[in-house]
Amino acid sequence: MTQRETSEQSEETARETRPFSWRLVLRVYATLGRYKWLIFLGHIMLVICVVTDLEMVSYVGRLMNRGDLLSISPWGVAGVLLTLGLINRVFGTAQFLVTIFAANSGIARLRKDFFIKLQSLSKDFFDTHRGGWLVARSTGDMGILWHFTSFSFMMLTMFLITTVYSLVKIANIATILLLPTLFMCPIVLATAVWYNRRMTPAQRRARERNSQLVADMAENVRGVRVVQAFSREEMNLANFNELNLQNHNVAIRVAKLNALFMPSIDFLGILNTLLAVSFGVWLIHTGSGMLAKPLTTGDLVAYVLFANYVLWPMRMLVETYTMALQAMAAAERIYEIMDMEPSVTDRPGAVDVDQMDGHVVFENVNFRYGPDAPAILTNLDLELKPGQTTALVGATGAGKTTIASLLARFYDVSAGRILVDGRDIRDYKQDSLHHNMGIVLQDGFLFTGTIMANLRLMKPGLSDDEVIAMARSAGSHEIIMSLAQGYDTRVIEGGGTISEGQRQLISLTRALVADPRLLILDEPTSSLDLHTERSIQTAISRLLQGRTSLLIAHRLSTVENADQIVVLAKGQIVEMGTHASLTQHKGLYYRMAQQSQQSGRFPDAP
Repeated sequence: MTQRETSEQSEETARETRPFSWRLVLRVYATLGRYKWLIFLGHIMLVICVVTDLEMVSYVGRLMNRGDLLSISPWGVAGVLLTLGLINRVFGTAQFLVTIFAANSGIARLRKDFFIKLQSLSKDFFDTHRGGWLVARSTGDMGILWHFTSFSFMMLTMFLITTVYSLVKIANIATILLLPTLFMCPIVLATAVWYNRRMTPAQRRARERNSQLVADMAENVRGVRVVQAFSREEMNLANFNELNLQNHNVAIRVAKLNALFMPSIDFLGILNTLLAVSFGVWLIHTGSGMLAKPLTTGDLVAYVLFANYVLWPMRMLVETYTMALQAMAAAERIYEIMDMEPSVTDRPGAVDVDQMDGHVVFENVNFRYGPDAPAILTNLDLELKPGQTTALVGATGAGKTTIASLLARFYDVSAGRILVDGRDIRDYKQDSLHHNMGIVLQDGFLFTGTIMANLRLMKPGLSDDEVIAMARSAGSHEIIMSLAQGYDTRVIEGGGTISEGQRQLISLTRALVADPRLLILDEPTSSLDLHTERSIQTAISRLLQGRTSLLIAHRLSTVENADQIVVLAKGQIVEMGTHASLTQHKGLYYRMAQQSQQSGRFPDAP
């Protein structure tokens, strides 16, 4: 199990033991913001809707008690019932529309806040959480919360009003008639409590297994090329089948509980009707002395209907409570992320970067990815002079990318400090710092849209001609124009519709279009074939001039013209100098360069 899966599993296991929380219900309600007043208005409309519904039952009961039924106009009766029915439906329809609008608006607001939170979290969060797991939070769980705020929330109010109003109506007929209903209520509630105690963990596990299934599927879709390249289809299928089986077993467990509970509740409902009818008939025949007034046929009909109105909400309440449990589990996941604070934050009093010279100094920097993780960098001292290019070389795991990530402030140093223009990098606002940086990572990620839109990502105000001029100077114009629609060619997420070399070249051009003062290039030519690399190498060298550049590369041709080459091994600097001086020294760099003569790449392990 990977670190991400372990982290997710530990979070889900802890969540299974948490009880139902009304605090979460209130927080979901508060999440609606100004739209919660529309929900409140919907509750008022719902009360009117329920009262008119029950008043129709009460009216029928009173009508049957009248001794002058033959003198009553059928049109008058129809008019009263029609009026009550119209009021019921008008307010019911208005309540539905108002509630749906409020729920949609509130969840859209929450989804926006969730997206903003994800973008604010530091890179270490994404190191331990899979993309598919996060997608499940922002889609499936949001959908469950929408259903809760639009329907389940209202159902709870309807059940409460229906139960209380019906009990009052029964008491108005005859207080003693409450006995059968009050006798059945604890039995129904006890059955519901038994069910809920078993359903709560089962429902949570069902959501968790489904989230794991979605995360696994998303990961396999995202990495389908690697899956096919390494023939992992059968292995991945076996893992997916295991998750799918777990999801199936939990779903069956939930279905069995429902299959056991619902017929039991229905039987209790039938039993309640039998008790109400039997008790009412008995009172009519033999128990009139217990009544303040004789019980009529109309009273009996109204009483039986109201008795069913009391237990009907209790039967439906369980289903609604199950939906509420799903919503609470979803809310837990969402708010856990919403409550997280990024590990990399702006210090109090952090300032903007007015004009960066690009003088970077690493002072006694130490770094590890966690308190118990091994050290990646140890007592590292390094200076990047303004306008010069510093190249980092070394085997995989030597700390090259970590240095670039620390300079980009994806992470904060564990000890020591990084100075930019004489000020601790943590004293700058992150947005301002990144605005002065251009970063090209190894994967060359592109966003969905046109190539032109990707190129001016950092400077959307640039004209097409200005962007094309930059692409010409970078040596990418001809390659872009060779695509089907040139700069208007659309790419899907990640840029999967074009080759890796083209994607990396566009990413490099995008960083250069931003015209940053500080460039971080993490193996910018790693995905380019030798012909493509040679065609842009001169342009890269020209564009690097006048900028402070940190260059990570595995190819000798990429680093040999750097002003400073730093050789790393196990998180420490072992050699430093120019290509000529290091070659003359005949140390580690010299041996790596010799071994790269045939392949054009430095060996992974010198």
